[in-house]
Amino acid sequence: MKVIVVGGVAGGMTTASQLRRIDSNAEIHVFEKGPHISFANCGLPYYLSREVESRSKLLERTPLDMEKRGIHVHVGHEVIHVDTDKKTVDVKVLDTGVIKSVSYDKLVLSPGGKSVILDSLKNVPQSFVLQQLHQLDSIESYIEAHNVKEVVVVGTGFIGLEVTENFVRRGFKVTVIQHNDNVYSPLETDMKGFMYESFKVQGVDLKLNSEIVKVVGDKAILKSGEEISAPLIIVAVGIKPNTGFLEGSNVSLEHGYIPVNEFGETSVKDVYALGDAILTHYAHVPEKPVSVALAWPAHRLAFVIAKHISGSTEFKHDGLLGTSIVEFFGYTIAQVGLSMKDLDEDTKYIDHTQGNIAGYMKNVENIQARVYYDDDGKILRGVFVGKKGVDKRLNTLAAFMRTDGNIKNLIHIEIGYAPPYGTTKDLLNMIGYKAIEKMTY
Repeated sequence: MKVIVVGGVAGGMTTASQLRRIDSNAEIHVFEKGPHISFANCGLPYYLSREVESRSKLLERTPLDMEKRGIHVHVGHEVIHVDTDKKTVDVKVLDTGVIKSVSYDKLVLSPGGKSVILDSLKNVPQSFVLQQLHQLDSIESYIEAHNVKEVVVVGTGFIGLEVTENFVRRGFKVTVIQHNDNVYSPLETDMKGFMYESFKVQGVDLKLNSEIVKVVGDKAILKSGEEISAPLIIVAVGIKPNTGFLEGSNVSLEHGYIPVNEFGETSVKDVYALGDAILTHYAHVPEKPVSVALAWPAHRLAFVIAKHISGSTEFKHDGLLGTSIVEFFGYTIAQVGLSMKDLDEDTKYIDHTQGNIAGYMKNVENIQARVYYDDDGKILRGVFVGKKGVDKRLNTLAAFMRTDGNIKNLIHIEIGYAPPYGTTKDLLNMIGYKAIEKMTY
């Protein structure tokens, strides 16, 4: 059996590795457009501040490492077309421009997403995105060559926040450009006041309702007419699925995303997909579609796909909860379940704020929480903000939503209690008690 994998980062390489563990005889080829595989792309922003001390720590595997395991990795090779009738892929060798046709028995698509580039920043030499390891290398080289000590960050999503914080830690002067007045849009507006304050306290120049319309030399011109210093620009305004090469392949696409079933199969037999470019559904509200560009879903579906290719139907992909977490200047922002745009406007919720540990302990920090639920008590979304203990509540709720998932039954979560670790009635327990009261009276 010959398996072709398109994409050599989280989803693709994990699928190849899992399949090799299961099937020692399969012929596995991975085609990766970039120069690196298996790098920790989630860790890239943290190298900017040297929180990740060495670049080498971001590289988990090399093509030579994989070759020793019997996985043939081809970097600098871009899959430009798929013929599902002939079961072939056309691969362009980027160094030479040579195009070759390669056959497959099973095809795994993990093309990821490509960063959105604003028109005003195309072909601007000091403008970069940060998605790949070689892009980090380019940023570092540019900083060194031009002695940069100042940066403009465009966007306040995951990457925008992480890049902002890590450049501040590095001692850079940071300006952040946000096209509207709503930073980090996944979080509820009335829960993010601390973010605006944190920008100010950290000395970040946050420019709301702003856009760069032109760059002249080391200056950026905003739509307001203001001119700002911009010797380095990092663009972090989102990604879109990298699926243009699938046009004409018979693989169904929805708004550029690849719909998959419970085994990671696409609309075409023997073709699978995973990662940032797929469309699936919420695990707890399966009628709602979702695409989640995070590491855990890719790794999980890689296991399911490898098992299915090997002939097992024991493990299935049953949707995602979209569990996410991000750090921002000492605060942790976490959420699980439906996004705000997927909630009905009149969805019920419980608000609760409580210390992460016993209130009489000197290091206690409050956690602000909100949990949404439907008329039957099914939890739809949970949000947590605080400085300590947020991750514990997030992960507990995510596990609970995979099993029971009824807000009233949060009272039954039996916690490990001692004053340095929590309270006798945890924040999640208290949300359950509040919900019972609200739903009863």
